[in-house]
Amino acid sequence: MFPKRFLVVTIDAPAVTRSLRRLGAVLAALAVLATACSSGGGTAGPKTKTSVPPALGRPNPLGAKWDWTRLDAFKPYLASLSGGATFYDVAWCDVEPTEGKRNWSSVDSVANNARAMGFELYLKIRTGACWATVDSNGDTGRRRRARKDVSSMPVDMAKYEAFLVDTVRHFSPLGVHEYAIENEVNAPLHWAGTSAEYVTLVTAAGRAIHGADAQARVVDGGLGSTVYGDAIARHLLDQGKDAEAVSAYQRYYARRFPVRAQQLPEVSDPSELRNVLSSGQAVRNLEYFDVTVRLAQDKVVDDFQLHFYERYDNVSALTDMLRASLPSALPVQAWEVGEFWPDAPSDEGTHADELQRAVSGLLGGGVQRVIWLPLAYNPSGRNANELRFGLVDPDGHVRQSGTVFAQIAAAHARA
Repeated sequence: MFPKRFLVVTIDAPAVTRSLRRLGAVLAALAVLATACSSGGGTAGPKTKTSVPPALGRPNPLGAKWDWTRLDAFKPYLASLSGGATFYDVAWCDVEPTEGKRNWSSVDSVANNARAMGFELYLKIRTGACWATVDSNGDTGRRRRARKDVSSMPVDMAKYEAFLVDTVRHFSPLGVHEYAIENEVNAPLHWAGTSAEYVTLVTAAGRAIHGADAQARVVDGGLGSTVYGDAIARHLLDQGKDAEAVSAYQRYYARRFPVRAQQLPEVSDPSELRNVLSSGQAVRNLEYFDVTVRLAQDKVVDDFQLHFYERYDNVSALTDMLRASLPSALPVQAWEVGEFWPDAPSDEGTHADELQRAVSGLLGGGVQRVIWLPLAYNPSGRNANELRFGLVDPDGHVRQSGTVFAQIAAAHARA
């Protein structure tokens, strides 16, 4: 794991405002290039598999996840992260809702636009729920979470592998070589199968993807951020560090307790902590953490995917625990990093400081990729309040956090 380490960049958050004018000039210049090279918004553009445009910026270890329907508003800022990465969610059942009839147009548009803006694209491939998956004849409506169907096992594994082979052959000419299998399977609202079935699925996926592209890298689905508080606490208990385990658990979930007390109860002593870890959602969290670690140890996956939305002062305990659990040469990529903070202060400097500490801590701890999610809050989304804080405003105006993030990307850019 952690074969690369990055210089930790310390940025004085109160000084960020002075940098906005300088960054604005850079963004304006890059925006012209971005407009010239990109085919536009989220609608499908002309598909091409040749003459791939060069990256606008030097390769850097950062990236962002954004709403493609609002791309035009985000392009000027995204130019400052060019050379980084993003990812996109693809469901087999969405691409092929009727057997034998596939429509790649929306994913093609994303792939072409991402490449035109200089972003490496990762694909997260889920099964979804349809003719191709188990229980597809039941009431799938009850298994929906927002716009995503809950994934389950394929009815026919041979057809699943064939779909993956076709997917890889379709997108590798566009520079896509990184594929994650499923998403946050520790959550029943994302994965309807068992942990054993998940292992079977990832193993089959790895075989198909590697067979279709020698350059491809297979990644686990990424566990939810809340898994790691349980894993850190258990790791410390196993070392006989009971008091540290209680403190680490309390600190990790400090911003979750007010909104998820049922699933994440507070504890005051080691006995209460052990009871929590042996019941409820914590049992599933730890089960899927262990399964994911075994996939890494067995070399079924090439990279470990990290999701992290907690306070920056948990980063050190997190990277220490991962270092102790994963193979030493296995790359760790944080595909989802953000700031979950209910009732957070509105002061931009506070959020910029939190971001700087979290991102620099992850890079300094050996994490090779940090993708911020979301790029911008969606005021028309499911949550009335902004619970995960963006780098830009919904209209694309750059926040102090966005300035800091772009500065870190520039500091770590490779020639």
